[in-house]
Amino acid sequence: MSADRSEDQSESANQPAPKNTRSGQVHSRSGQVHSRSGGGHVLAVRPIAPDQLAAAVVELRGSFLQTPAWGRTKPEWRQTPLGWFDPAGALVGAGLVLSRHIPRLGRSFAYLPEGPTLPWDAVSADPSAWLDPLVEWARQDSAFALRLGFPVVSRRWAPDPVKKQIGEVGLMSFTDLPPTFDNPVARRLDTWLDGGGWKPIGWGNTAAVGQPRYVCIVDLEGRTADSVLKAMNQQWRRNIKKAAKAGVEVRTTDLEGVATFHDLYAETAERDHFFPRAKSYFEQMMGAFGDGAHERISAHIYEAHLDGDVLASALMVRVGDMFSYLYGGSTSRNREARASNALQWQAIRDALEAGCTAYDLRGFNTSLGATSPLTGLLLFKLGAGADVVEYVGERELVLSRFWHTAFEKAMALRVAINNRRAGATTESEV
Repeated sequence: MSADRSEDQSESANQPAPKNTRSGQVHSRSGQVHSRSGGGHVLAVRPIAPDQLAAAVVELRGSFLQTPAWGRTKPEWRQTPLGWFDPAGALVGAGLVLSRHIPRLGRSFAYLPEGPTLPWDAVSADPSAWLDPLVEWARQDSAFALRLGFPVVSRRWAPDPVKKQIGEVGLMSFTDLPPTFDNPVARRLDTWLDGGGWKPIGWGNTAAVGQPRYVCIVDLEGRTADSVLKAMNQQWRRNIKKAAKAGVEVRTTDLEGVATFHDLYAETAERDHFFPRAKSYFEQMMGAFGDGAHERISAHIYEAHLDGDVLASALMVRVGDMFSYLYGGSTSRNREARASNALQWQAIRDALEAGCTAYDLRGFNTSLGATSPLTGLLLFKLGAGADVVEYVGERELVLSRFWHTAFEKAMALRVAINNRRAGATTESEV
């Protein structure tokens, strides 16, 4: 990746600057933050343009939650795209910082959901070189806490052992099973985070809300539609055939499909006892991801219909080689037509056609009981052949204990009030 460097930035990078001997960080006259790695390399963190962020997220296989489009979906947060630069001035990583301010006090909570987007193999070899300049930038921005998403795969489990374990023992017992993959990069990063005071999300209070640590992903790399279909369970394959025989057809739409999508999503929320988001939220999301700013960042609404009657609808986002199912809804009408299976199967084939290497079915709430309708949704995802993937997940570094405690209490009160108003379980996803 190349970086646009202004004359001021280029000149300041060549000027000597005082070293902070405690942190190993260097501050240039331009205000950017540097860090010296153990090997003597200097990484700098400074704001970048939104198009630079988008390009970096696509190239480094980052999350949709790190795109400028996601920032536009969250107008109540201040968005700051940041770039990591090597000594030659090349952009080697990026991140979207969402900041929420305490009114009138000039203090903020800084959050990088499923971010930053970095070459994590390199980061794990010297985390301080990559993360210390971000911490210092957050301090200079008056943040009292910094939360990162750490989108590094920690462990992975194949679907069949997970389904068996859930059926026999319980939802979270699968984490005691030997994983299909255990990532040494994640182990090194966990050790560094533990030693540096980065706390797992929810450590301060039980009201903390974040992105899911466990997600369901169908691996598409090097596979064909036939091989993906064969990896699905028998019920899934049977339902796909039923949908085809019934005449279910799947089409894609954009912003104009939000109203129908939201009707089905709200019906599903009532049926499964969770609190739905407002239609305006999805209109904003579709507008943000559908602006065409980057050819490999997009969003579509899928509709599965029978003779024009839309039975299932879902909002999908593609970023680079990752195709993600974010939200969905279905009606109780004509359920025997298996429209939801047909919709997902068409989206998977579209992802393969687009050259995507993974189909992301997103996460699940680890506190669900065996009888919860949302546990059924998890089993639906596993039946599609999805592995359970555990990320290193969200960690939080407190920069000011006083302001962090005040913020935690305010957020806990807000969540409690919202829950009382809703009278239902809120969604655990984006």
